[in-house]
Amino acid sequence: MSQGNDSQTIEKILHVAEEHFAVHGFFASSLRQITRDAEVNVAAVHYHFGSKEALFVAVLNRRIVPFVQSVLCGLAQIQATKQVLLAEDVVDSFVHACFELIQSEDRNAALFSKLVSRLMLDEYRQFRELLAAQNENLATSLLAAFGQILPDLPPQAVRWRMHLTLSTLFNAFAGNDVLKALAPATVVNAKDPLQVARYVKPFVVAGLKAPI
Repeated sequence: MSQGNDSQTIEKILHVAEEHFAVHGFFASSLRQITRDAEVNVAAVHYHFGSKEALFVAVLNRRIVPFVQSVLCGLAQIQATKQVLLAEDVVDSFVHACFELIQSEDRNAALFSKLVSRLMLDEYRQFRELLAAQNENLATSLLAAFGQILPDLPPQAVRWRMHLTLSTLFNAFAGNDVLKALAPATVVNAKDPLQVARYVKPFVVAGLKAPI
């Protein structure tokens, strides 16, 4: 098989797998269904990725690495024009990166927030730890940014606020409308990214600035 055909096969598998993992989650997604929709055989997945677990991590890394790089690049541009990094700057950089994904011509890019929101669930802990180990440099840079905007907090508190910030932002942009489970009518449109950004930004910034 030529290198070009290999690349096409890999991209096709990743594209279809991303849809299945985002909609159904890792555990409920069937490798056979993924390969059927991708029009490849199961052997192709094992050849290119090794396992369903490795495929899931590859799907995540394909989005997470450029996403975090986009956030860090945005923060670097802000720091080039001002001396002190603010909580608003970090949140704005994340929101901007989310909008870049949502407005991407790649239809699957919009599934990224939904996919990452699943990572926050306890049963995905093994994948969170694996991703953190594989992307340690990016995680360290991101943690350093949170440390800059929270200089008076101890390291443990900084990590908690980083965790809560990311969890809130990814879940918000994933379009999960929790209120629909509690009330039949609501003015909240969780699938409208502009409305999400309008309300989530001040909420997260206030949380970051809150005293311990």
